[in-house]
Amino acid sequence: MEGMRLVEGKGQSAEVPCVRCQAKGCPWDQIASKPICPDCQEALALGEAPALSERAEPRRCLICQHLGTVRYLTYPLRSAAAVELDLCSWHLQALLSRRLERHALLQITRQLQSLGLSAKQVFLLHDAFYDEAGHALQPVPDTF
Repeated sequence: MEGMRLVEGKGQSAEVPCVRCQAKGCPWDQIASKPICPDCQEALALGEAPALSERAEPRRCLICQHLGTVRYLTYPLRSAAAVELDLCSWHLQALLSRRLERHALLQITRQLQSLGLSAKQVFLLHDAFYDEAGHALQPVPDTF
């Protein structure tokens, strides 16, 4: 499947520190192959951290098919493999700030299901930010 894939060999035993704050503790999500802890992701979403500046890869966004993406890797709950998503800058920002449009969230959910995963395994706070129809309940304020 183009734009989303399971990544074997990115075991959860690797505890590389966050590239922003050097925190250790568990395998962090990765943006452009750089580990970033949840606190630093939240600071990015709130506009309280220096902006990301990563070189785009010549891949298509899994949501809008825009050419030029950044890889986002995350470790689904109770999964042996990581999942990697190719996202354009707009959809990466929307994902981090919990402001995905309903269509985008449903598209990601369907693609996760095709890989044998549920959205709740990836988006641990999903129920707090989106209703079952994918409508946003409490997005992070617009700071980008």
